[in-house]
Amino acid sequence: MEIELGWGVHDLGHDDHLSPDGSTERRYLGKLLEKADECGVPISFNIVGHLLLDECDGTHPGAHEAGWFDADPGTDAETDPLFYAPDAARAVLDADVDHELCTHTFSHVLCGQVSRAVVEDELAAVRSLHDDLGAPVRSIVPPRHSRPPNDLLADHGIAVARYAVPTSGDGRLRRLRELTVGPHPLWEPALVDGVLETYCTTYPSLTAASLPSGQSPAPRVFRPVPRAVRKRLHGRYLRRSTERAIETGVPLHLWCHLYDLSNEHQWDVVSDYLEYLGSMPDDALAVRTMESLGGATDAPTVPHR
Repeated sequence: MEIELGWGVHDLGHDDHLSPDGSTERRYLGKLLEKADECGVPISFNIVGHLLLDECDGTHPGAHEAGWFDADPGTDAETDPLFYAPDAARAVLDADVDHELCTHTFSHVLCGQVSRAVVEDELAAVRSLHDDLGAPVRSIVPPRHSRPPNDLLADHGIAVARYAVPTSGDGRLRRLRELTVGPHPLWEPALVDGVLETYCTTYPSLTAASLPSGQSPAPRVFRPVPRAVRKRLHGRYLRRSTERAIETGVPLHLWCHLYDLSNEHQWDVVSDYLEYLGSMPDDALAVRTMESLGGATDAPTVPHR
């Protein structure tokens, strides 16, 4: 579950998918945490490090290119709640279920498109912030699937990384089927350069591509289909994918942004799915955080990928 709020698009200049003050996203985070407690389902919440700050002056030392922090308002959580959200981190850590607070870098930097020095600065910043919270960083989800160097991750105590596998090259019809019917692709984790890589799709898979994403409407191609039908289809997609993971023993890595599920339509499906997971016997299904996956998977070692 990616918590990025305004930082997810601070370099793109649009935020129509978000509520103006982040209140809708916070409300759905509360609903998600409450439902996860009810169902006993742990979640890895990867959060942009800057959101852990209560306030700042808008300037941040490091090797970033000039202008990278121009969108940083340099205020505080009360004034600009899309850029500061320590309350979200506290809510995750205070939940009854033992969720993981992992990192989405400090400023939503695209790790594969910047210098090694920038990645180093980002990791050092989040490491310090997480240590102050008593929630050391053990895993990472890189923004926009742009991979950092694994050796740098290992140097900062990060043992697990979630990387995306593109699946869009098989034609539009197959892509449409993948998004709506599934089942979700499965990939075995692999130990690469000292980091356990767990793999996901490039598109959010916990939420439905056919439904509204946050405050944005559903894609036009899906709108002729009744919304109730789209909800049922995605619920079936999630259950079918889970059953396939149980049958094969291969981990299923589902993900979405917090804003994706922050509307009643996506929430209905995700809530039902959490109840489904909670109903499964422990000897049939293990729901793990990324950090705990590192100690639970006998992954093959790949020298370099």
